[in-house]
Amino acid sequence: MITKQRPILIIAIVISLAIEILLIVSVYSNVGSERLPAQIGRLVFQLIFMVWALTSKSNTALFVLMAYHLVTGFIILNSNTASELIAKGLIAYHILIGLMIYFHEYIEGQLFSKNH
Repeated sequence: MITKQRPILIIAIVISLAIEILLIVSVYSNVGSERLPAQIGRLVFQLIFMVWALTSKSNTALFVLMAYHLVTGFIILNSNTASELIAKGLIAYHILIGLMIYFHEYIEGQLFSKNH
């Protein structure tokens, strides 16, 4: 069951889905359907682990999502296009969203703590 107790995780997942769909549309309009199967595969992979993380509070699913984003960010960092502005933005996005997903409970505790 998806609960309102995890707002940071839900925000991170919504941002992640929005950016992934935006990238799929952008690449499709520029390159065509050549890269579409790989992009759909990445989206399905993420959706499986997002649903798993939201419905069962699985740390394994959170770890896999975080690892996916961090590894993707570091792969882009080592690519030939890492100097381009869009690549730098994607690197920052993947690293930040990965950390946000994995440490959502800590962030929520800091933001929504009654002691602050």
